[in-house]
This record gives sequence, structure tokens and C-alpha cells, in this order.
Amino acid sequence: MAVRVGRRAARPTNVTRALRVALPVMLGLSFPTAGALGQLGHGRSFTVTADAAKAGLGDSVTLRFRLILDERDLLTDTVPRPVDGLPVGVRLLSVDKLRRGADRVFTGIAVVAFYRPGKRPLPAFGLPWVQIVTGQRGVVTHEPAEIEVSSVLPAGNPPLRDIREPDPPRGFGALWALLGAAAAAALVRLATRRRATRPAPELEPVVPPPPPPPDPYTAALARLDAIESERWAARGEVARHYEAVADALRDYLEAAAGVPARERTTTELLWSLPPRLAESGLRRRVLEVLGDADLVKFAKLRPLPGEAAGYTGRARELLERWHRAAAVSEPLDAIR
Repeated sequence: MAVRVGRRAARPTNVTRALRVALPVMLGLSFPTAGALGQLGHGRSFTVTADAAKAGLGDSVTLRFRLILDERDLLTDTVPRPVDGLPVGVRLLSVDKLRRGADRVFTGIAVVAFYRPGKRPLPAFGLPWVQIVTGQRGVVTHEPAEIEVSSVLPAGNPPLRDIREPDPPRGFGALWALLGAAAAAALVRLATRRRATRPAPELEPVVPPPPPPPDPYTAALARLDAIESERWAARGEVARHYEAVADALRDYLEAAAGVPARERTTTELLWSLPPRLAESGLRRRVLEVLGDADLVKFAKLRPLPGEAAGYTGRARELLERWHRAAAVSEPLDAIR
């Protein structure tokens, strides 16, 4: 009987077993699995509820927002806005921007009024978001809801009656006419006499309208000049100098681009910048300037006074590049 002689399969060693266990874990930490990619964009919950199920015609109704986002999502605007405009007979009185709590839940309120009776739909609000990992953008909206608006008239909608003046007594028509003419003549004489004795009214001085507020770029430059004149770094207050300069840049982004920069970290701010303020190396420049302020504030880094003065110059240069980028994008938008 023929016997086949071959090489025996090597038994797995302890090192081989360890690699089999560790390799999937290492790959899972470096790349998202197919199941993880399928879950991107999920985990969002946006609800709107009214304080009362019924309201009177023209009464103020408070709407409460509650938003939960996926951990990879980021809001690009925290003020809820009507998606398709307001329904007929609905007026938006006020709306506040959402605030994020310690549990990462965003909450806020809006006040509306309804001027049509019956069951009326609540306005549909939406919030824009962006996914940091993929760059995907969208608008999260809530489920439709209704409220019952009651009329001020009693049930049945009774018709309104005409209001008429009372008829004068019979036989006294001529007397009523004579008394009316005499009263009218007396009123005319009294008005003429008061007009003749009344002094001419004095002309009120014309107050010129107040000058318009400065544009965001001019205001930010003025703040940097004021910060530089304080010379905080020379007096040993380096952290105060860096924080004031960084706040001036963040306030410019809120006023000029509508980005809530004060409420976001530097990393979150980089992903929410408009394209015109992040292209041509501007994103890297923002990370350098605001990152230095984070090191001074959180890592207790203390640069020399000369470096603090140079930091103000770098912030002014970044502000000028933002301003030029915005000026170039406006004519392009007009052509489109």
C-alpha cells in the first residue's frame, strides 16, 4: 500500500493566536467597518411640542424644541428656522437659539400666534448640520404636529347685527334739526376763537439720524488696536492678551459669516467655516492662530512679551485674508 509522505501542517503558536485576536482590533480602530458606515447619520431626534393643546385666536403659543444629534454631527446654525415658510394665518413672534446641555441635548423655544380657527399645523422648523467625518450636509426636521385654535365667537358662528342710531321722537323733527344747527354753529365759533388765540407751535429741532454701526471687519480691526494699546503682555498678563485676540477673531466670524464661533472648540470651528474662509491655506492658518491661544489658555504656555506682540500681527493678517476672500466671493455670487 502506497503511503503519501508530506509536510505536516504547523500548529498555531501562542504568537499566531495573539496576532489573530489583535489584528481585527487594530484594524477596527483604524478604519470604520461596514456596519459602522451604515450607522453614519443615524441617532438624530428632533421634536417640537406646544405648551398647550388648545389656544385662543391670536394668543401667544410657546413651542419647545428638543434636538439630539449623532456624535459625528455638528450644527452649522443653532437658530431653528421655518423650512417651507410659515403656514397661512401663523405669525412667528420670537425664536431663540438652541442651547446644549451637559447631556449633549439641545433645547430652545419659539413663540408663535395663530389667526385661523380650527386644527392648525405647527410650523415646520429645521436646523442645518454637517457630518465631520464625511462632510455630508443636511437639514434635520421634526415630525408634523397640530394645535386646536378656538374662535372668540360662541359656537354656531352667529351673524353680527347692524348697529343703528335710535329714532328721534315723532313731532320733534324740526326741533331736533334746529338744536343740531345751533350746536354746530357754537362749535365752529369756539374752534375759530381758540385758533386765533393759540400761539404758533415751535418747530422741533431736526435730530440727524445716528451713524450706521461699523462693519464687522472695521470693528474687529478696532478691537485689535485697542488690545494692542493695553500692553497686557508687557505687564505680565499674557493669557489675557491671547484670549482677547482670539475672541476678536471669533466675534468677527459670528458677525460676518453667521458662524457661532464662541460656542465651539477650535476643531469644531475648522469644520464649520464657510468654503471662502477655509480655502487657499486659510484653514491651516486658523488652526495655527487659534491653536496658540488654546495652548496659552489650557496648557498654561507663557510666551515672551515680544511673541505676544507678534501674535497680534498674525491675527490681523488672518483677519485681512478673511476680508479679501469675502470681497472676492460677493461678485461671484452676484454673477450666478
